[in-house]
Amino acid sequence: MGYREIRKAEYFLRLLFPARCICCDMVLPINASEEVCSECGKSLKTLNKFGYVNLPGSIITKVYSVFEYEGGIRKAIHRLKFGESPRNAFVLVDLSYPILKSFLDRQFPCMPCSNYDIIIPAPLHPKRKRRRGYNQSELIASRLAYHMKIPMLKGVLVKKINTPPQSQLRRGERLKNLIGVFHVKKPNLIKDRRILLVDDIMTTGSTLEQCAKALMDAGAKQVDAYVIAMRRRL
Repeated sequence: MGYREIRKAEYFLRLLFPARCICCDMVLPINASEEVCSECGKSLKTLNKFGYVNLPGSIITKVYSVFEYEGGIRKAIHRLKFGESPRNAFVLVDLSYPILKSFLDRQFPCMPCSNYDIIIPAPLHPKRKRRRGYNQSELIASRLAYHMKIPMLKGVLVKKINTPPQSQLRRGERLKNLIGVFHVKKPNLIKDRRILLVDDIMTTGSTLEQCAKALMDAGAKQVDAYVIAMRRRL
């Protein structure tokens, strides 16, 4: 964990509202420069590479990600989704984006910003969003749009059927669970556009593929994806 000098006003503000680790919720030192404690920081594991080309037949061409879905990152995402910690979305993007940008700047000059017209978050069904209070993918997409300086559109891609959570299903059931549940409300906004689809994690890829199918069926030119974390890929 790093430390930094802080101004007096921020010092007193942090006394009243101490920063906490996004992974374990431990109170952090007042002058901590990151929002991850030292112990959890050791468990943050990055992937072997940060840009993946999907297999032939996949609708999504490329998937960008930085972290393995385990250790501290898994805890932070779980708290984001189920622990009423919406701020975790912004911190996770701030942690991952500089790493991803450095990788892409070396591999593909001017990528990925110039390759996409809009950012679209994976949607939640309205009932689940009301229960949670927010859509974590919208928060992630909003922060990513800020860094990449690309417009983020929400409410264009919607989930019209409230399906069981993917985490409760076996691998073979996940794709069937999502067939036909996503819908594009305003096709004119995505027609011929290059879209970066954003979600929190990728495990089997079923959610992203079905979202991408709805977007491509509505006239999108290209759909790639960005997630905070995914299961390890070689």
